[in-house]
Amino acid sequence: MLNIASFFKSRNLIFRSIFHIFLVIIIAGIIKGDILASPTYDEGIDYKRIYNENKYKKTKKIEVVEFFGLFCPHCRNFSPVINKWAEKLPENVEFKKLHVPFREITHQRLYFTLKKMGLIDKYLYKLFADIQDKRLPLKDFLSITIWVEDNGLSLADFEKEWNSKKVKNDMKEASSLMKLFKVTGVPQIIVDGEFLTSPAMVGSNRRIIGLLDYLIAERSP
Repeated sequence: MLNIASFFKSRNLIFRSIFHIFLVIIIAGIIKGDILASPTYDEGIDYKRIYNENKYKKTKKIEVVEFFGLFCPHCRNFSPVINKWAEKLPENVEFKKLHVPFREITHQRLYFTLKKMGLIDKYLYKLFADIQDKRLPLKDFLSITIWVEDNGLSLADFEKEWNSKKVKNDMKEASSLMKLFKVTGVPQIIVDGEFLTSPAMVGSNRRIIGLLDYLIAERSP
């Protein structure tokens, strides 16, 4: 009788040991899977740290700024990706697009004029197509007024905003920040005045979205 009891006790210990090993393997596999599933980002490769002081580091909200240009095909491809991402941002994060003064400064002024009129969301992708596909230069005010009239916009309203102090200040600020952050290409993104990155640095439009979430988390209290 004692031998039978010892036998079952021994079997129970063996079963418990095997079950314990099984759990360890399962848990290790889950942890390993999570590690493999979670992308890693390297400072100096995927993004750079900005060491100079600037206003974005001191704002209550985390500000994500995309520098772009209407002439840039990479900006065109990236724009719907980052705009869709920006639609789901939490309240403590603010996203803005700033047009650089590369090539044609009139493109920058056109962008901020339409933005001031509340029309940039409607016409942004059309501008990309008109400039890049139709090869409309839009290099001077005359060609821009023709574009404005062809698209059924009020020329009087457009000209008023084109010459407004707000638009000129927006252009000045965008150009100043571009120099401050040493933006030399587009699209490039600044996260809360602390990090600089771009799809080219990360390797893809899809991967940079994960990086932006990662950098925002880094700046979150």
